[in-house]
Formats: sequence, C-alpha cells, structure tokens
Amino acid sequence: MKRIVVLMLLAGIAAFAAPSRASAPPVGPLPKSPVTTITTVAQELVSFALPRGQSGLVWRLAHVSNSTVASETAEGDIPGDITVVVFLARKPGTTTVSFGLTNGEHAKAYRAARYKIVVKPRS
Repeated sequence: MKRIVVLMLLAGIAAFAAPSRASAPPVGPLPKSPVTTITTVAQELVSFALPRGQSGLVWRLAHVSNSTVASETAEGDIPGDITVVVFLARKPGTTTVSFGLTNGEHAKAYRAARYKIVVKPRS
C-alpha cells in the first residue's frame, strides 16, 4: 500500500514538473516592410539587431522559408533596448527570415522586419 501511495505521489509531482508543451500561436499576417538582403558564406553567423518594442511588444520569428540554408542559433537582449537574433548560414542557397512585432504571444503583428539571406559556398 505504501508503495502505491509513493508511486501516485511521484506521478503527481512529475505531472506538474513536466515542461509545458503549449507554444505561442503563430504570428499572423505581417504588415508591409522593406526586405534587406544579406550575403554571406556557409558556416558563418548572421545576426539581426531589432529595436525592442514599447511596453509589452516583442519581436517574434514569423517565418523562415528554408531552415536548411540558415537556422536560428541564439537570441538575447543587449543594453540599449535591442534584441539580437543570431542565425547560422548552414549551406549555399537562399532563404527569407521574417520577424513580427507582437503584443506578447498574440498573433497580430504591428511591425515587420524581413531579411533575404543569400548563402554562398566557401571558397
């Protein structure tokens, strides 16, 4: 009996300690914005400096057209109200990365930033 109680207690603790699997809803349609083209070579890092939004507004990754060409490796905030997102240029090709400025995890985007990444082979 004592063993069953201990197992039930551990199962209950595990249920609350398990990581959350819920994710934010995808970013909705993006407002028009210019597209900035960045050219690099494979295995180089590409960083995007995005101005931090006003109270409650955050930059969220809205779309990566081809994650085999470039994929996100890090992100963080630096002093001066700037959010930096770093991508690794993985292999030659072209991809588009889009960010939306949303109110927390809501889908509506108030601003957009779009980047076309052209990755060339290493010489």
